[in-house]
Amino acid sequence: MVRQSFMTIKLHLPAANLTPNSFLGSILGPHGINISNFCKEFNDRTQFYNNFIISSKVLIYKNKTYNLILKTPTTVSLILFFLKLKKGSSTPNTNIIGNLTYDILTKIIKIKVSDFPLLSINKIKKIICNTAQSIGVSYDKNILLIQN
Repeated sequence: MVRQSFMTIKLHLPAANLTPNSFLGSILGPHGINISNFCKEFNDRTQFYNNFIISSKVLIYKNKTYNLILKTPTTVSLILFFLKLKKGSSTPNTNIIGNLTYDILTKIIKIKVSDFPLLSINKIKKIICNTAQSIGVSYDKNILLIQN
């Protein structure tokens, strides 16, 4: 028998460090999901992505079970990791905190390509560069022209 989900929730959660809290309780609790079991499963499945924010999808079924679908770390957390930064700029258009190089861009593309199966590499480059710019990381406009 096929289970039909009645709710899909998209979350960005810290990998391997998730604890039961009021945020998760207010989102998952009304649907009958055990928060501590959810946190344990999430932490077990994301232990290798420590210090990243992971995009995830929770499919909740009518019988109060769920299916946790994990994606790759967020683009922002990957950029901050490769540039060895703690957080983005509070004023991204005026305060530049780092520079995105072609090597770093290539590493991020290799990780994120599975999240964008229908997009070309050039479109993925633009998405990553625009995300970098939104957190105060500059990039050379010529890296968008380099063909892989």
